[in-house]
Order: sequence, then structure tokens, then C-alpha cells
Amino acid sequence: MKAIGYNSYGDIDNLEILEVAEPRPKRSEVIVKIEAVSLNPVDIKKMQGGFKPITNLNKFPIFTACDFSGEITEIGRDVGAFKVGDKVFGMTDILFNGSAAEKIKISQKLISLVPKNIKLHEAAAIPQVANTSLLALRNIASIRKGHKILINGASGGVGSFAIQMAKIYETEITAVTSDRNYEWIKNDFKIDDVVDYTKEDILSSSKKYDIVFDANGNLSFPNASKILSANGIYVTTKNNIYNNIDVAKQLFQRKKSRVVLSGRTSTANLDLFRMWIEDGKIKPVIEKIFSFDQYLDAYNHLKSGRAKGKILLTFN
Repeated sequence: MKAIGYNSYGDIDNLEILEVAEPRPKRSEVIVKIEAVSLNPVDIKKMQGGFKPITNLNKFPIFTACDFSGEITEIGRDVGAFKVGDKVFGMTDILFNGSAAEKIKISQKLISLVPKNIKLHEAAAIPQVANTSLLALRNIASIRKGHKILINGASGGVGSFAIQMAKIYETEITAVTSDRNYEWIKNDFKIDDVVDYTKEDILSSSKKYDIVFDANGNLSFPNASKILSANGIYVTTKNNIYNNIDVAKQLFQRKKSRVVLSGRTSTANLDLFRMWIEDGKIKPVIEKIFSFDQYLDAYNHLKSGRAKGKILLTFN
């Protein structure tokens, strides 16, 4: 079967179409025929060797991507929650092998049924970004009704889900984006307070926030602390030495700094996303869909940093 992956660490040009053996399920695993995968910035960081030495435990070739949607074609003997023919979506463990293959094997604990009110390929846009937003806002920031929250990078995959989740929790939202996406964020998500960072410096605002979620990974804690409330919390998607030092320094301070790492999801989280989508509370945001053989174009578009929502690769 065909897969998209790499045989050594490097940049996007290292990606190639591979011929690999079809997977066989273990007792609690299922085989999924892939309909679509979505791309994430973490894919590029991984292929560049950004998660060594953990990823050194993998054997090359390594498949790219982690999100997927598709149809179950085979199940292990201990699988009870799913059956052959089920349409599912899920996410492979980011630190190990990926999802960009015609078929993959995956634990039954890492998938859920596709929401009834969206198309199969659209479900691939959900897992990683929705899981990151949920961990950041619910698990780390303890979001609750009435909180004032600023979302930096509101037009990206994570940011667009974070906006929708923050609305579920009935918070006061400030969305930071560029002039290119200003009207889209304001009108599509019904956000009153949208800041165009090309025209307005959010750090000069007199408003104080209970949560600053840096979905874009380019707002440091020392800067964000200027607009945090006395007991506010800053959460960033960027995991680097500087942000980890900030986390350690703030352990005993009132203002907190945290890094969100969404390495894997769970059926419970995916079921929650399915319920929210079926209830019309959130929706996948897809900017562009590429075909399987356009994988280099798709990743170059992702790397440009200009994507609005998610980018998909379809396999059929």
C-alpha cells in the first residue's frame, strides 16, 4: 500500500510516497482505510527531528500526519466498541508513527464515530486542534463562565477551535488575527472584540484577561503578563526552552505560565467533540483540500503560516 513519509530527518523535501506492507491489527486495534488526514505544524517539527531522542525509538520510514478519518475494515478480537464498516475519526500518537497511509492500525481507545452531520473527510480536521484547545482551556486554564480570554492566532486550526470552545463556556472573548481574517472571525464566529494585530498593539490594552491562550506560539509570557489579571494564566502551544523556564519560574507565582502538549487524544475527548458538532456548537474549519499526490504543495502551504483553519489531504 502507499503512504507518505520520510526515511531520514529533514525538511518537507524529505517527504516521499512509500510502498509499505499493509498493517495487521492487534487484539484491541482496528484497521482504518483512510479517507483523509489533516496537517499540523507539529508534523514539520517532528520530521525535522524536533522530538528527538523520543522519536529515535521509531524505525524509518515514519509516516507523516496524525489526524485521520476513514472506515474500519478489520478489527482485533478484543474490540467491542466498533465494528467493520464504522466511519471513524481519530489521532495517532504524535511522537510515534503517523496516519498518512492508505490503511493504518489504531487502538480502539483513540477513535470515535464520525459526527452524523458532517462529511467523512471533514472529520479529519478535528482531533489534534480540538484536543489541543480542550487541554489548554479546560484542563490547564480551568476555563469557566464569565472568564475574560484572549486568543492569539485566532484564525489558525487551534485558534478557530479555541474560539468555539470558549463560546461554549460562555466567556468574554478577544480574538487576535490579521486584517486578512478580521471580517471572517468577526462574522463567522460572531465575535464582537476582534483585534487586528497589524493595526493595534494588544499589549497596550488596559483590559486584563483571566486567560491568554497563545495558539500561534509567538506571544511570550513576559509580554502576555502585561495583560493578565492578578491570578491570570498564560498557555502557549510553543514548547521551547524559554517557555519551559517561564513555567518553572512561575510555579509559585499568582500569574501562571503553562505549555500545552497534545501528544495523544482519547475516545472520551473525541466523543465530546462529536457531541458538540452534532449539537451545532462547534464545526471543523477547512481552508483547502489537496489530493494525495499534492502532499508537497499541502505542506508548503502549511509552512507558509497563512492557512486559515485546517488543510486536508484526501486519499480517495
